Amino acid sequence: MANSLLTGISGLRGHQKMLEVIGNNLANVNTTAFKSSRTLFSDLIYESQRGSSAGTTGTLGSINPLQIGTGSQVTSVDRNFSQGNLETTGEDLDAAIDGNGFFVADSGNGRVFTRAGAFSIDESGHLVDASTGYLLQRFGSLGEDPTEGPAFQTVGDDHIQIPIGASILGTGTTLIELSGQLGANSTGPTQRVISGTALTTGGGTPATGATLLNGLDSSTAPYVPGDRIRLTGAQSDGTNIDSFFNVDATTTVQNLLDHVTTLYPAAAVSLVGGAVTITANANGVTSHSLRIQDDATNTGFQGVAFTTQYQVTAPGSDATVVSGSLPIYDERGTEHTLEYAFTKQSDNSWNLSVDLDPAAGTIVDGLVEGIQFGPDGSLTQVTGTGVGDSNISVLFSNSTAAQTIDINLGTVGDIDGVADIGSAPNVFFEVDGFGPGELVSVQIDADGTISGIGSNGLKFGIAQLAIAAFRNPDGLENSGGNYYGASLASGNADIGTALSGDRGAIRAGQLEGSNVDLALEFTKLLVAQRGFSANARTITVTDEVLEELTNIIR
Repeated sequence: MANSLLTGISGLRGHQKMLEVIGNNLANVNTTAFKSSRTLFSDLIYESQRGSSAGTTGTLGSINPLQIGTGSQVTSVDRNFSQGNLETTGEDLDAAIDGNGFFVADSGNGRVFTRAGAFSIDESGHLVDASTGYLLQRFGSLGEDPTEGPAFQTVGDDHIQIPIGASILGTGTTLIELSGQLGANSTGPTQRVISGTALTTGGGTPATGATLLNGLDSSTAPYVPGDRIRLTGAQSDGTNIDSFFNVDATTTVQNLLDHVTTLYPAAAVSLVGGAVTITANANGVTSHSLRIQDDATNTGFQGVAFTTQYQVTAPGSDATVVSGSLPIYDERGTEHTLEYAFTKQSDNSWNLSVDLDPAAGTIVDGLVEGIQFGPDGSLTQVTGTGVGDSNISVLFSNSTAAQTIDINLGTVGDIDGVADIGSAPNVFFEVDGFGPGELVSVQIDADGTISGIGSNGLKFGIAQLAIAAFRNPDGLENSGGNYYGASLASGNADIGTALSGDRGAIRAGQLEGSNVDLALEFTKLLVAQRGFSANARTITVTDEVLEELTNIIR
């Protein structure tokens, strides 16, 4: 009879533990990142009343063992590491892990691990859990190398320093990345060309320089000494022309060309297909014009030989120029404005030139030449060398050495940078270097990178949160305060970064809620209560039976 009492007691103890686990779950229904637990039971050893035996073939069958159990025990209390709901807080330093993994902190006595990401910055600039004072840990070397940006982390120290208000030294510009479109309709510069009616001789044969004016088909009255030709019009710069050229029976077409040449110092005069042609020396819009006619006082004047207004065969145009300005920084981080201009060339390539306010410095090398594009508008090559290659050089007024700046126009064969496409030019830029400022805020990226935001607009990596993974997270030991400690069962922590391995993503401005299921816990609560009552009934009935037994001898 005593066994039934002990059996009932074991059931009471087990269900009492189950009630404790359920109570703990319910108590932590609003605890950040709390993971609920469940109680698992197993039966205890059995008292064998009779052993089993094998049967005799054709005579007797086998006999099963006769065993009476001695109760139950709590085998384990398992944690449920399923994802809790992510709740938006809006706090910059709040972080939740969406997926597997644990934040790593230094408790002063070793590393501990947590899913609760309500962090803050203490008076010394460390990222901490303000409820415990534990220092959050980082992974990797981000934030250690001053050549890659502001460096606030100490080599060999995994604590995270975020010194809000710390000064950020300025750095000089070393790279300008340009992108956008220059416009497929852009044109290179052209020269203004004017020409008259072709001069012919011998029934339509184009005249040459040696042809006599009297030998032209249009000459119906031979020139004689004292005759002259009048030339009127304008030079390339708009200066008016009104000149007389003396002719006679020996005057040739070349003599006329030579005289015209003296009237147009900024143009080239030639005979093209028998026509007198005047081509501006410079590209762009010019205004030269010409009219040649016989003087009315000529002997036998009939107004036939030269009575033509020279026509424009090519108007001349300026090159398409795509210009703008961008900020650059000297070695001390002082900002200056650099003016840039893309100019289309006559061979359809482009040149990039830059200029700087003389008070700020001197352009030592301000040209990138031979920027060429393929039929689809993609960048093909930059052919400039020396002064004209793909970098520029600036000597700032407060510097003793010129500062070289690389110009990145994009990937050859691609349109990820500057491209000769589109209907309207539109160029964008990205410049490294920055002016001095101070750290004013931070943000946390999905991979756990903590980025600093400076008052100068600079965004830079401060550190990267360490995230731990375990082969058996159920083997972790609860240490209170939302923390876990590694155990022999959990294995050693595999520390890395978010979004690597089996580690989840970091969600900034959010916290993970408790994964306690109230409906399930209340149901278990009823089950635990029934189990406790049933085992109490076992003890009660056993007590009544024992009482009946003792009453037999009365």
